[in-house]
Amino acid sequence: MHDPIDIYTICYEPDEFLRKCLDSIFRHTSQPYNAIAVVGKRPIAANRNQGLVVSRSEWVASIDADCTVTQDNWLELLLETANSRPDVGLVGCKVVMYDGRIFSCGTLENSMPRDFDRPDSGQFESVEVVHGVTENLMLIRKDLLMFDESFDRSKGYEGEDFAIRLRRLGYCVLYDGRVKAIHHKDPAPRSSYNWDHIFFHLKHPGTARQHLKMSSTLGDVLRKLRDLVGGTGKKHA
Repeated sequence: MHDPIDIYTICYEPDEFLRKCLDSIFRHTSQPYNAIAVVGKRPIAANRNQGLVVSRSEWVASIDADCTVTQDNWLELLLETANSRPDVGLVGCKVVMYDGRIFSCGTLENSMPRDFDRPDSGQFESVEVVHGVTENLMLIRKDLLMFDESFDRSKGYEGEDFAIRLRRLGYCVLYDGRVKAIHHKDPAPRSSYNWDHIFFHLKHPGTARQHLKMSSTLGDVLRKLRDLVGGTGKKHA
């Protein structure tokens, strides 16, 4: 008999998405587990940390309330991957939107998700070492790190930051494409010039190269940064 795994679900307030998420866990989880709902109108990273604080198992599963699991062996597969080598600190999975578009198949060096918005045609369905994974559904080794609560909006940067800091501690991040979760909400637009984005790249300058290439000039980026810091609200074409 395996020890129970703590599974925490986070949301800002109880809603229909939370009910569907919990129902999917109850229906598709055969491994012994404890289900925990973390509800609170605070930074998303703070909700993630609260889930880690109240959890007791060595490995902790985290799933966002707007996602569902669909496979009866999803947790067993993630645990198998987590225990496949001693230096694993984090395991993620494939996340697909409700209409069949890919949300994430692991992230690249520039912290952008692979094949984002492309149709799911069975790509990236093996286990591999990656730069990062989406925080929508992941398995975390407890007591290594907490999420940085300086990220005050749910834009995914707190998860990417978590993965980078884990790797700096010598742990690896694994992606298990055999497990698929469904994302039931369209993601909010991810501006290149919001505070979380700027803070993330200031913490991890190496991730900014691709974003700088996408801007017309470095001066354009610096002007936008100056406007944000100065609070002028100006927009540049």
